[in-house]
Amino acid sequence: MGLMNRSLTNKVRHGLSPVIQFIDKYTPNTATLLLLIGLLLAVLGKLAVIRTQSMPNPGRELLEAIFPDVLFFMGVLLAASCLYSLKPSALFYRCVFLFAILYVSWSVLNYVWLTKSGVQLSPGILMLLLGDFEELWPLVRGHIKLDPIRVVAMLALTLIALGFCAWQFVRPRKVIVNRIYHLRRATVTGCVLVVLFLSGPVVRWSGRSSFGGDVLSFSSHWHALTGIFHGLGSDVKAPSRSQNTKKAGERPIGYPPRERSELPNVVLVLLESVSYSFSSFNDANLGTTPYLVRLSKEGAHLEQTRVVMPFTTKAFWSVLTGVGPVIKHNYVEAVPIDGIYEGLPSILRRAGYRSAFFEVSKGTFNCAAGFFANFGFDWAWFRENLEDPSAHLGYVGGDDFRLLGPAFEWVRDGPEPFFLMVITSVAHDPFLVPAWFEKPEESVFGRYLQSVRFTDCFLQQLCRQLKDNGLENNTILCVIGDHGTSFVNRTSEIETRWVASEEIIRVPWVIRWPGHIEPGSVIKWPCSQLDVAPTILSLIGFDISSAGFEGQNAFGPSDRQRRLYFSSLPFDGPRGFVEGNTKVVYWPRVDKILQYNIVIDPGERNPQIVAAEEAERTKLGIIEWQSKTQIVIDPKRYTKRLFYSHWQTFSAGESAWAYYIP
Repeated sequence: MGLMNRSLTNKVRHGLSPVIQFIDKYTPNTATLLLLIGLLLAVLGKLAVIRTQSMPNPGRELLEAIFPDVLFFMGVLLAASCLYSLKPSALFYRCVFLFAILYVSWSVLNYVWLTKSGVQLSPGILMLLLGDFEELWPLVRGHIKLDPIRVVAMLALTLIALGFCAWQFVRPRKVIVNRIYHLRRATVTGCVLVVLFLSGPVVRWSGRSSFGGDVLSFSSHWHALTGIFHGLGSDVKAPSRSQNTKKAGERPIGYPPRERSELPNVVLVLLESVSYSFSSFNDANLGTTPYLVRLSKEGAHLEQTRVVMPFTTKAFWSVLTGVGPVIKHNYVEAVPIDGIYEGLPSILRRAGYRSAFFEVSKGTFNCAAGFFANFGFDWAWFRENLEDPSAHLGYVGGDDFRLLGPAFEWVRDGPEPFFLMVITSVAHDPFLVPAWFEKPEESVFGRYLQSVRFTDCFLQQLCRQLKDNGLENNTILCVIGDHGTSFVNRTSEIETRWVASEEIIRVPWVIRWPGHIEPGSVIKWPCSQLDVAPTILSLIGFDISSAGFEGQNAFGPSDRQRRLYFSSLPFDGPRGFVEGNTKVVYWPRVDKILQYNIVIDPGERNPQIVAAEEAERTKLGIIEWQSKTQIVIDPKRYTKRLFYSHWQTFSAGESAWAYYIP
């Protein structure tokens, strides 16, 4: 019986031999199959984004968007065929197989990120996320809770795929040893690659980029790879010393000719992720910020205000110092220094003010405690100080109303004029509001609008507290967005702030001081977060004519063609400037300049062509601007300090950490 079974098995194998040979010769091996899966994910991810757009020719958009992915895929196939033609061995197969695993792994991550944010998961974003994963894990966990079925399915597929890949690596498929065969494949692949490369201008036959060209075509594995090398060999050279930072007392400023008792209080409110585009200023039908609009009618609305960098720590720096923040994704500003930085707290302190900062976000995030200690705030209060988990709303957000009690208790604690700074939190992703406010909306965009309405209600309550404490008439109230956020459209799940569109860098700004600012004033010239400190100081009566701020008194007058620089968040992301109706964007990863007319093309979908010589001058100007923002920290320096009685901070080089001590 055993001999009969063995004979039957041999006959089956012999009979299937031609089929097996055909499969080995004409079907892709596992490494190639993984590369094909990676390419398919890139195509599907971009198709998902394009389907959310209202485009006249989505097919052409998709063709433009996937063109770099196809080029990269063919380039990898060419490299693999060349390797096999040199030595068709299992070792080389394993090398190609490992690269294919990395390729498809990146494709999976990029697919998830692309369908959620609308942009490529670039190395800069990945470094930002991994650089502080302990703090960012709650955000990841929050998104897992929002879609657990998809996450479980992905984990299951991942485990199956890992097992299969491990088996294939240990027992690789037999490699065809005919070197001529691989050389022919390399020749054919190379010819196809050349044809594809030469057909690039035909693919982009319109001669100008559209949404697919200026965003999605950059979202490719090739541009992610070049972004890594661009980050290592950045075109922005670090200066030998800090160029835009001053220590307390180093700016020549004249003090107001008033008695201390006559000085106004200052309340500075930053609105987390409140975009001008989604405020009631831009669209009253949204009903998001009716109280902020009412507040503007009691004071001034500065309607053309933009941020320098859409990141909260950078916004803090901008509004406090009047100079540009460090255009990096780290938070070097929080590294403890000798002395304190010159900014609103230090300048106002010399005139007799006391100062405090309040937020219900975590003080450990971005080492916020160290940051505000560096500016000389007398007190800084965070979520940990509240010691009540019921106020928490996930990763960053919390019930902002809970900070009002401690803040106004501090306000009433002394007779001196005060500088109170607060920031809201609820309008940060994932846009969760307290249960007492409203039932959460189901869509991402709906939750965002709901969180902005909550923020507006918080602002109303803060103003009521000022009035109830008899502080309304003698207080400069300054309310400004820290940055906006962007939605691909109002029904999409895609929300992002990684590309500096107008929805992200344009924010509302309102200032009220009864009896000193004309009610209903509207400032139409360009303004910046850099103008906050010079404007507040000028209103109080400080002479800042020789102070050297980059910002200026927003009540001007000002040049309507004033150039305002901006940068996106990751180190390899776009940066540029707005000048009048023109917006210029430089993409470092592809060394390309795009120019938009934001009045004619508010969606920034159809950039204008920029001549090569002008583009080079523009690029150099943007790079020079960014290089001047750096703060130089001794990389070997280690510090350990206790701030505000509760916050133990540590730092090494450009990194800093804070721990709360109850």
